[in-house]
Amino acid sequence: MNATESQGKFVKFLHLYEISRATHNVQLVDELCPIIIKKMSLIWNENDHFFPFIEIHDKCYKPDNFPHPLTSKFSAPILIDGKKCGQVCLFYKDINLIKWSENEDAIYLQNIANDIGFRLQQEQAADAQALLLQDVRVIEKSVGQHIGVAITDIRGKIKYASKKFCSISGYSAEELLGQDYRIIHSAFYCEDSNKTLWDTISNGRVWKGSLKNCTPEGFFYWVDATIVPIVDATQFSGEYIVILTDATTYKQSEEKMQAQIKELVRSNSELEQFAYVVTHDLQEPLRAINGFVQMLKKYSDHQLDERANALISHVVSGTDRMQTLIADLLTYAQIDGNQALVEVDCEKLLKNVLTDLLVLINECNAVITHDKLPIIKGTPFQLIQLFNNLINNALKFRREQSPKIHIGIEENRAEWIFSVTDNGIGIEEQYLERIFKVFQRLHTRREYVGTGIGLSICKKVVEYHHGKIWINSQLNVGSTVYFTIPKSIEVLL
Repeated sequence: MNATESQGKFVKFLHLYEISRATHNVQLVDELCPIIIKKMSLIWNENDHFFPFIEIHDKCYKPDNFPHPLTSKFSAPILIDGKKCGQVCLFYKDINLIKWSENEDAIYLQNIANDIGFRLQQEQAADAQALLLQDVRVIEKSVGQHIGVAITDIRGKIKYASKKFCSISGYSAEELLGQDYRIIHSAFYCEDSNKTLWDTISNGRVWKGSLKNCTPEGFFYWVDATIVPIVDATQFSGEYIVILTDATTYKQSEEKMQAQIKELVRSNSELEQFAYVVTHDLQEPLRAINGFVQMLKKYSDHQLDERANALISHVVSGTDRMQTLIADLLTYAQIDGNQALVEVDCEKLLKNVLTDLLVLINECNAVITHDKLPIIKGTPFQLIQLFNNLINNALKFRREQSPKIHIGIEENRAEWIFSVTDNGIGIEEQYLERIFKVFQRLHTRREYVGTGIGLSICKKVVEYHHGKIWINSQLNVGSTVYFTIPKSIEVLL
């Protein structure tokens, strides 16, 4: 190799090195490619026979003196992740006037293409990272409206606190940074809870729970907290991330609800005691009045005129109605009592109800039929009251013809649908909702006896079992009362 050739190689190496440096220093490929074009022109400058050209996607870079047209070229592909995205070329006019070394020039050209491919890959990664960072910032801004975040160092000192964290805690970032996280804990935060929390995160596990904290002014507030230990390799690094959401409103509502439930339990207990007093203590004077009036009638019957006897009959009838009303009120009040839910065979239950009503059934020559009834979950006493009242109503509100009553059953995936159909007097549509209210009567006591509580008891029993009750009726044709009972006992618990 002579001095001229040696000098030529040195120049090539120098320019190739400068291309490599530019590849690492220039930020954008659009700025890098014109630099490479100039350097390539200096590397291959033999009599202006070589003309460099770079093509990337839909863009191309070339020197100002690039002639047209040129058909012959040497080229090297630009690859990103193994896929061709462009090429680095050297065009020439006359192949007889050039010297091209496959062992050197082809390698140099490919190295330039590789450098460009590497830079393109870095640029794409940077663009993707920038987009990801942009998305993260959007997410952080959105989440930051609801969630407070703090990060501690290995000494447990707060080294970062988000705006929401500061807003929830009542401290500024300046007041929190460098302070132990327990600065926001209240006296309510007991040592046992503290030990459990630290045992959990020190073993590299996430802790979740509710904490009652305190603002600098001494006001208490609740947070739902998630504390995530930062695990380095396999060990707890001593740092952790605290994620908070303000749960004060929820906790206050929960405490208020618990207080209301406690008051409701107390009120219900008092109501049950009152009902017991009513059914026992008030019925005794009524029995005494009834007994004394009947004794008066017995021992003074020959001395009393027709008007006096009629008044005595009114007193006896009134006390009987009062005793019935008191008993019905007690039944209504006891429906919400804590009674066990068990399996109830509706076939046997209906048989017992019809036996109790046998005298009334025979008196009006009623015909009662029923489908095969299922075994359900419920409270036996309440279900007896339900069937008894519905069948008794169908017998009571009959027309001149003999009553015909049918107890039907259908089902769907979640519930049993019972029906009690009669051929009685029916109800006008405008009164269908009214009949389920307490003491609501559509007829006078002279027409039909009763207290007006029967269907209210039915409604309360069905709703206690988480079912629904309704009625379809046509005046002077008959009525059908429907009610549902859920199949799953879990629904009732």
